[in-house]
Order: sequence, then C-alpha cells, then structure tokens
Amino acid sequence: MKKNIWIIAVMTVQFVALGYLFWNQRNSNLSSELPDSPEASAFQDTTNVKSAIVAYINGDSINTHFQYIKDQEARLQSSLKGADAEFQREYAKREKEAQDLLQYANSKQLPEDEARVVEERLATLQGELQQIDAKMSEDIAAKKEAMTIDLNNRVKKYLDRYAKMKNIDFVLNYQEGIPIVLYGNNAFNVTSEVLKGLNEEYQQEKKK
Repeated sequence: MKKNIWIIAVMTVQFVALGYLFWNQRNSNLSSELPDSPEASAFQDTTNVKSAIVAYINGDSINTHFQYIKDQEARLQSSLKGADAEFQREYAKREKEAQDLLQYANSKQLPEDEARVVEERLATLQGELQQIDAKMSEDIAAKKEAMTIDLNNRVKKYLDRYAKMKNIDFVLNYQEGIPIVLYGNNAFNVTSEVLKGLNEEYQQEKKK
C-alpha cells in the first residue's frame, strides 16, 4: 500500500486576476444583460468623448504583502499537516492488518476460499485508504477554493470603494507571466495605496 498518496505540493492562496477588470459605474446602473444595456455614456457625445481614468495594481505585490493571504496560507498549511497526520494514523492501522494477513498467508498453503478472503480483505484495505485520500484531498481543495473566492471578493470590494473615491474608471492588473498591462506609467501604479488599504481593513477586522 502506498504510504502517502495525496499530499504532493503546498497549496497556496493567491489573488487571481487573469482578466480581472474593474469598471467603476459611477453614473449608470447598467444591466448585466447585453441586449438591454444602453450605449456607454462615455461615447454618447462623439464630439467630446470622455477620457477614461485608468490605474493598475501589481498582483504579485498583493500576493506577497497582503497579510490576509499570509494568514490564510498558514491556516491551509495547518490543515494540510493535520490531514497528513490523520492519514498516517489510518495508514498505520491498515498496514499492520495487511502485514498480519500476508504473514499468515505465507506461513502455510491456504485453501482457495481462505486465500480469496485474504486477497479480498487486502483489496478492501487499499480501497479504504484511497477513499480516505480522496476525501481529504477534496476537503483541502474546498478550503483553498473558499479562501480564494473570499480573497478575490475582498480585493474587488475594496477596489470598488477605492476607485469611486479616486474617480478611477478602470483598475488593471499586472503579474509576472500574465500581464494585463503591457506598459504602465508608474505614476498610475496604485498598488501601494491599495495594499495599504487592504491590510488596514483586514487588521481592523481581526480586532473585532
């Protein structure tokens, strides 16, 4: 039987922004259904097109310095260690029984029906470990997914407020390897302000 068939790598929580684009709808309540959406207000007067105000954040900096991510990764690591310890306990119990069965089977020539019982029991033990592995893997994956969803919601809600406060129309994301901003004037890089605000809000929440 395989001793540890599920913990392969550290699962991290990160801000996912592949194509995340914030649009601050300051002057409209546009329907989410395209057929009923009115013409974009910025282009209604083609002789005086409204210029969009664009800023961007560095997603790698958010992932590295947002305290919420560090705390969630620590909790996830704790869950991984607890699950690994539980798996090892379950494995040890079944390993001993399997060894006893094999020792018994090798000690003498077993009748066909008895050998079949031993074989079926060994298969059952292996199947039980696979089920435990699958359940633990699902639990950890569900925790990671929930953390990631909560993280993205936190960032989006903060950007909603931040953009309205700064009169920003778009906040784009830049991350190494997956750039949404191919070029950015650093004067429009609002990562530090956003990160500062995210951490301040999170620290206040932790005090409650």
